[in-house]
This record gives sequence, C-alpha cells and structure tokens, in this order.
Amino acid sequence: MLNEFPEEYNNLDVDVSIKHVVEGALASKLSGYFLIYNNKFSFSAVAFGRIGGHNINVKISRTTVDKIRKLNLDPEIVILIVQRKIIEGDITILMKKQ
Repeated sequence: MLNEFPEEYNNLDVDVSIKHVVEGALASKLSGYFLIYNNKFSFSAVAFGRIGGHNINVKISRTTVDKIRKLNLDPEIVILIVQRKIIEGDITILMKKQ
C-alpha cells in the first residue's frame, strides 16, 4: 500500500493501545491512548463494523491537539495514522472487550 502521508511522517513511531471496548450491534466504542516520542495521548473512537472494520472515527481533546502541535506534528495527520493502525489491527489491546 502506498503511503499518502507526508514524507516526514514515514518514520514516525506511533504505538496505539486500546484500554476499553464496548461492542454495539453496528459499531464499537473504543478508548485508549497512543504514544509518540514517549508522550501519551488519550483518545476515544467509534469503530463502525467492529475493530478492524472499514471505518474508524477517532476523537482527541483540544489539549491533545495543542500538545501534538508542540511536537511540530499535524494533529490531523496523526489522527489519520492512529485510525489506519486501528483499521489494520496494528494495536495493543490492554483490556478485554465488554
């Protein structure tokens, strides 16, 4: 798969961990965090079609957006990277689903 992110993001190490999952009939609610440069950022998400499904909507707080910007990173691109990792299953699940 071709990487559509800017070149400076090619080697960005983003580790995504899922702490909580609540499954619904059509979607699952997720919460967790991702690590960039040893900085921990919390997020919530809705996964349509379950984890590994075809569509993820990740939300982060305004404070998190500001902290990501202070690292000279674009928060929108970081969110896209996190979403892609969840869709592709490149995550660590820390708790069992409910």
